[in-house]
Amino acid sequence: MTRAVISFITFVVVLCGAATATAAPRHRCDSLSHRLSVELRPAYNIVSHYAMKSGDRPLNSALSMHARYAFSFSPESRLGRLYPAAYQGVGVAAYTLFSHRTTGTPMLAYIMQGARIADFGDRVSLGYEWNLGLSWGWHPNEAMNSRCNIMISVALPLSWRVAPHWELSLTADFTHFSNGDTSFSNSCANLFGLRLGATYLFDVERVVANPKRYIVASEELEGKSFARHLSYDVMLYGGWRADRFYENGDFFVINEPLPLLGLHFQPQYHLNRHFAVGLSLDVQADSSLNLYNGTKNDLNEVVSYSRPPLWQQLEVGMSARVEIQVPIFAIGAGFGLNMLDTGYDSSLVYTTFSLKTFLTKRLFLYLGYRFNSTQYTHNLMYGLGLRF
Repeated sequence: MTRAVISFITFVVVLCGAATATAAPRHRCDSLSHRLSVELRPAYNIVSHYAMKSGDRPLNSALSMHARYAFSFSPESRLGRLYPAAYQGVGVAAYTLFSHRTTGTPMLAYIMQGARIADFGDRVSLGYEWNLGLSWGWHPNEAMNSRCNIMISVALPLSWRVAPHWELSLTADFTHFSNGDTSFSNSCANLFGLRLGATYLFDVERVVANPKRYIVASEELEGKSFARHLSYDVMLYGGWRADRFYENGDFFVINEPLPLLGLHFQPQYHLNRHFAVGLSLDVQADSSLNLYNGTKNDLNEVVSYSRPPLWQQLEVGMSARVEIQVPIFAIGAGFGLNMLDTGYDSSLVYTTFSLKTFLTKRLFLYLGYRFNSTQYTHNLMYGLGLRF
């Protein structure tokens, strides 16, 4: 609970600090437009584990209530002209899967970012949005053995302006909860549903101003101020994970934090204000790789195991990367090949997904996830980065 509260406060401080750092130095309060919203999210949960049930009833239904704050940059500011329809902010929520005994009643704190992508007349628009946050208050069980889980959500909101300051939205939504393999097991919760929302818009004259005017202005600004260029990102990160391995036909679960440390060096070429492509040198030392000599007690609990030499717990690879650039954030994906074969746990290929949150023009927080063999979850990555 304490970690979750600290994480949410960190989210708010980071977002507000980033907004202050990236806004125009003069009239900072005037350079932002604000919005408050509430949402109801009914959803269908795809049950992927037999333990995700109450008695004989699978926990297929979910419901959540959300309170959210977001801001956008004024159309008169540089970022507002470059990204005329973007918004970013924070939210809190309460979830239920209608079985407190099995799953608990999780709470959630998250950051979000979205934008309008198409207009249908003066009042109706279609957009995109993603949420990323930390949930706590789960009851550990055989399906999801964690009290805290990461949440990722993507949506396509359809919005209708019913009054100058009010907007209603209906949104198709997918939400994923996972502990990132920090504990075993990690069968996840996958929710498909709808969002029913109401938003109050402050500074409405800025938000509802003719979007085409500012889209044209953003294109003119980009033509004057944007030049294709190279940048170099260096990211140092850490993390931990639980592990399991087979030995002599037996299955061993190491349900304790096994630390890892990694480094990414990522040169990339910025094609325009939205997209960048490049390569990354990826080095990771992972103390969960290639474990052996497992022993158990009478309760089938692992009491000891052995680690190989460091070089057999080292992964060195090269990955192709693509990034989407939006205000404050950069969203990335990569596909890589390992250059070392260090043992039975070695994976030839891997994929990565990442979020960079810029605190200043050069310094950013780094959060990522790595899949080995393109489909098997492996580890979360928490770190800091610098852009040159």
